[in-house]
Amino acid sequence: MSAKVASNKEAPLTEDSVSDLSSDGVEAEGVDQTENSGADAMIDSEPATEAGVMKQAFGFIKNHLKVGADMTKLPIPATFVQPISFLTAIQQQSAIFSHLLTSAPYIKEDDQRFLQVLKYHLTWPKMYFPKNPLNPILGEVYECQVQHTDEKTNEEIQGDITHFTAEQISHHPPISCFNFYNDKHKIKFDSKQQITPVFKGKCIRVNMDVKTCITLEREGGVTETYFNDKFTEGYLRLLRWKFEFTGKYNFVCPETGYSAVINFKDKPIIGGKWHDLQIIVSKGTEPIYDIHGTHVDILTITNLKDKTSGVFINYNTMRSEPVIEEPMEQLKENASQKVWKGVAEGFAKKDSRKAGLEKQRIEDIQRKKAKANLAKDPNFIHKPHYFVHNPNLPADCVKPDYIFKKPVESSTPNLSKVDSSAKIENSIPVDNSIPQTTN
Repeated sequence: MSAKVASNKEAPLTEDSVSDLSSDGVEAEGVDQTENSGADAMIDSEPATEAGVMKQAFGFIKNHLKVGADMTKLPIPATFVQPISFLTAIQQQSAIFSHLLTSAPYIKEDDQRFLQVLKYHLTWPKMYFPKNPLNPILGEVYECQVQHTDEKTNEEIQGDITHFTAEQISHHPPISCFNFYNDKHKIKFDSKQQITPVFKGKCIRVNMDVKTCITLEREGGVTETYFNDKFTEGYLRLLRWKFEFTGKYNFVCPETGYSAVINFKDKPIIGGKWHDLQIIVSKGTEPIYDIHGTHVDILTITNLKDKTSGVFINYNTMRSEPVIEEPMEQLKENASQKVWKGVAEGFAKKDSRKAGLEKQRIEDIQRKKAKANLAKDPNFIHKPHYFVHNPNLPADCVKPDYIFKKPVESSTPNLSKVDSSAKIENSIPVDNSIPQTTN
């Protein structure tokens, strides 16, 4: 149930109510920058309890924001932060369910193949974080792999490895690029994401500029692409203290003519239900399937021709696979795990002040580097390491406009499995909170 906010007594707040704000640390128009109003100034003003954190969150929103404030430029207290980079959080979520795509190129029926790819695409609403992942620094990189296993025997499938790379290509505005590929199954995923939370008075609106493209190479060298034309918006309703996705967009495969209209329905004040989702799958202009339910529980699919129904996705029982990372000592300095190591250690020791100071130190270094680069060259533009801008795409193209530069094949030494599924699941509330985004 949502918590009511009363002015005459302390509200019963829950962790699910935390807004997913960007942890940046740069002053912004619309943000209160008066003395002692710094984000981490109130880190110890309340006990490190769930109720204390939530009281801080509501007080912070009420006392430090003005309508229209771009919250990507707002320093967020470490108390509200999940000690994991946005790049890591999103890419691990992509990784643990990537096995859903490996079977897609071998499905002969166009409609069933489209449904399988759509099923993977719809894993993104599962990306909930009770607290905000850390906003990556410019040039930060996260890399990992998944060694796929046989679902029946749980044994590793030889040569079946999916490689994942994420990079922060811009800091203001905050833009992240993601890629993964699997050479055995000839699948590829590309995404460019810019998430902008904006304070609107009665709510926090999360503008989600997310472009994704899934590429399959089928038997005979036939290539298919699957992409979305736009994306939903997210809203944290402050009066109802609930988060929801709202909006409609299309997910299409031009090569087969199949498409899906994905509609995240806004809950009315009276009636309706939270997290209501309906998807109509069509071949050309003819509706074929109706998928409906909630994106925190179960989606049911109905064949509109013969009226048969069944479970399409059960978000509660989705199979996941572990992520493999290089050991900390082998990582480069710009690797997400190394960049935020001090913050993570502070949280692990339940020392929120240490985590806040380390977070502030990293952000101060980031600001100094940005100023130095601009002082040296007023037209300075950061050049990403793994992603190259594609100037040949039209301005209105809905596909990601950055191309991943696939590295020269080399063996990756001493990879170790990470219990990423448990880490992510611990970050997913049963009902509501704000998301950062998805793929």
